[in-house]
Amino acid sequence: MYRILERDLPVKIEIEIRTKIGKAVDKASNVLGEIPGSDLKDELVMLGAHFDTWHASPNASDNTSGVAVMLEAMRILKAVSAKPRRTIRIALWSGEEQGLHGSREYVYKHFGNPDDPEVGIKPGYEKLSAYFNQDYGPGQYRGIYLQGNEGVRQAFTSWMKPFKDLGMTTVSLRGVGSTDHVYFDRVGLPAFQFLQDRVGGTGGHTNLDFYDTLPIEDLKKNAVIVASFVYHAAMTEKRLPRKQK
Repeated sequence: MYRILERDLPVKIEIEIRTKIGKAVDKASNVLGEIPGSDLKDELVMLGAHFDTWHASPNASDNTSGVAVMLEAMRILKAVSAKPRRTIRIALWSGEEQGLHGSREYVYKHFGNPDDPEVGIKPGYEKLSAYFNQDYGPGQYRGIYLQGNEGVRQAFTSWMKPFKDLGMTTVSLRGVGSTDHVYFDRVGLPAFQFLQDRVGGTGGHTNLDFYDTLPIEDLKKNAVIVASFVYHAAMTEKRLPRKQK
């Protein structure tokens, strides 16, 4: 075959793949950590990213890059000895690729669902100010999606101003889905995904999603932006407004 390829002759390959799907894993866990708040310590600002991946994928862009950004944001806040008013909690989600299982179960257990009488509203529902999510690859941040929540536009526009030179300029009313902020938003909680550059390459969900393809400098910038947004949200006098129905 090698000699045929050297001569640029067309080659046909037949591959037979046999896949067995079963219930090999019936339990998964989220990973949580936090920086305690002060006078508003019972209230929460959350940031998060899913750490699970597809089988055979090295998981670099989807979503180790997101996990790295969120962990670095927390490290920055600790390094500068931030004293947030609200507790800042990071959540690294499991089961995202299989259907947002980790974030969904967390939301239902700790915040509830006002539209489902069987779940109901939990005590934590009124305590969450905002959740910020990182997914969709390692591209540099260019803005943030409001998820239809016009009430936060003024605050987010103000918080973005120091990062204008980094290209962080867009506040989009649009809502996006298919990642872990969805169930927060679905039950009426403020939850947001950052707007990013599209990065070329092999991308997620492949066995070529390697670390050396990541734009490390962009990820560093993203972490600084997340740290700033989270800190601002933890310091406001009132919790961020919720989306009007």
